[in-house]
Amino acid sequence: MQHSRTAALCLPIPARLARELSTLDRRLSTRSPGAALCSLALLALAPACGDDSSGPTRCNPAAADPCGAGYACVATRDELTECRPTCDPDATPTTCSNGTACIPVGPAQAACIPTCDPAAGDPCGTDWTCVPAGDRGNICRPECDPAAPDCAPGEVCQPLAAGGGACTVQCSQDDPLACLGERSCERRTDGLYACYDPVHLLGRVFDLGTDLGIAEARVFAADETGGAASDGATTAPDGSYQLTVPVERELDGTPTPGGGTFTLRAGAQDYEPFPHGVRVALPIDAAALAVEAAGEWTVQNPATDVGLVPLPAPTRPRGSISGNVVADDPGPGGTLIVANAGAPNPPIGWADRAGAYVVFNTDVGTYLVKGYKAFLQLETQSVMVDAGEHLVGIDLHELPDVPTSTLSGSLQLVNPGACDGTSVVLVPEETFDADLARGEVGTGLRAPPPPAEPTVDGAWTIQGVPDGSYAVLAAFENDDCVRDPDPGIAGTQIVHQLVPDATGSRTITIGESFKVTGALAIHFPGATEPEAVTTPLTFRWEDDSSEDAYHLVVYDAFGDEIWRRDDLPGFSGGEPSLEYAGPALEPGMIYQFRVTSLRRTGTQPISMTEDLLGVFYLE
Repeated sequence: MQHSRTAALCLPIPARLARELSTLDRRLSTRSPGAALCSLALLALAPACGDDSSGPTRCNPAAADPCGAGYACVATRDELTECRPTCDPDATPTTCSNGTACIPVGPAQAACIPTCDPAAGDPCGTDWTCVPAGDRGNICRPECDPAAPDCAPGEVCQPLAAGGGACTVQCSQDDPLACLGERSCERRTDGLYACYDPVHLLGRVFDLGTDLGIAEARVFAADETGGAASDGATTAPDGSYQLTVPVERELDGTPTPGGGTFTLRAGAQDYEPFPHGVRVALPIDAAALAVEAAGEWTVQNPATDVGLVPLPAPTRPRGSISGNVVADDPGPGGTLIVANAGAPNPPIGWADRAGAYVVFNTDVGTYLVKGYKAFLQLETQSVMVDAGEHLVGIDLHELPDVPTSTLSGSLQLVNPGACDGTSVVLVPEETFDADLARGEVGTGLRAPPPPAEPTVDGAWTIQGVPDGSYAVLAAFENDDCVRDPDPGIAGTQIVHQLVPDATGSRTITIGESFKVTGALAIHFPGATEPEAVTTPLTFRWEDDSSEDAYHLVVYDAFGDEIWRRDDLPGFSGGEPSLEYAGPALEPGMIYQFRVTSLRRTGTQPISMTEDLLGVFYLE
């Protein structure tokens, strides 16, 4: 279906003709006063270009600057293209006159477009229809076939609820009024953006010990890069929440397979945040799990429920710090927020898609509030928190004039086994636990850049590193690789790096190569993800063919060691195992066991289990 996009041109009366008509009027008026009215009528029938007093000026959208400053050349109905005043779609009140609405007409422009009444017969002309322009009113747009669209460049064939489609300017995911009602702006498989029924994640945040819902918790969805994919939600009294997430669509609005995979971030007062420590968030494939009903797609399963570990009872009420990360590029979403008071395991939070953050569980003290995200430099705020005080408005603003840094190095795979590639991540120093060699990874601060598979087997580079001090960790992910634990050889020590370095350089090379080796596989519990156990409990793991001994340690979710055995002899031709004989396991607590293999009569570590596996909880 072809549509004409060119309307009649506005033809101004030449100055010579205007002078001749004026002279003719004077002559006619001396002979017959009524005759002068004929020439005046002729003048009135030919509107002057740019003269608003005679109504909108017709224009040619193919012409260079057809309307001049403050106007846009826009098709407003069949065979009618006009100069319409530009406007700010976010302004309140609107600058548009009655009968018009401020409608986006391009990626960075909006204009006052005449509205229409879909019940008023045929208000738009042949092959045009009166359709909603998001939540800003109805306007006339060309009809189209969503299965075989034929729209002007920059426009998309928007499917209509009643069937068929209309050519409209692509919606923007940053414009809350771009789509009608609850519909959301989604990217399609053809790379264009249109409005479709939303996809919601439904779940609850609950106490792992009591299974009771947690009210006033904050939760949002992160995408595969670690950036925020949704705004934050505050849970209801029963702990329930709903998040709207972006999922790529087929042209008919069906979620595209693989078009949206997310993980959850959650925090609450008097609970450890999630994910944190040994707890990792499991991916949720929203496109594969979504169910359509009542004008929306919903995803609800055990992965959308988040259980939180209660913190030990405080000696005085805990407080919180909240505010916004204010940044344009790369945007605030997903920024890791650390509130550092100099004590181990500082309280943390994350910024949602809009930049809002809450750091729960601050004790009395002075905190340096800092944000970490690749390619984003933020100011640091110093605040004082009193007992039970909830500070608000602690905003972290982007520092656009401060460049980020680049950190490079190399690693070697030694006796890799199933490990054929790994990753390198940067952990802000204030979150790093030296005993467990773990911490919170700064958002996006990874080689290769997320969400790429861990493939580093030699040189690596992390770009966009914001200022700070970092622990540089290789093989931290679950990838069949671990950092070589032998402290007696080069390349096995954890590197700590200041950015920029002591000389002020922002191009930093770590001279010593990391040594990475194959991990000991865990058989039970927690071989692939956190696993429920009963007592008595027996740990089982893969035998290291060249070991003389093992040692095993059990930690709780707070990183506290609760039990260990250092006198385990080596195994040969079987599966190593050990029955747990430590303090009684507590319902609601998360645990991890780690095993290290040793040789030279148990004095030289040669391998160990993965940093983030072996996680379990009491059923």
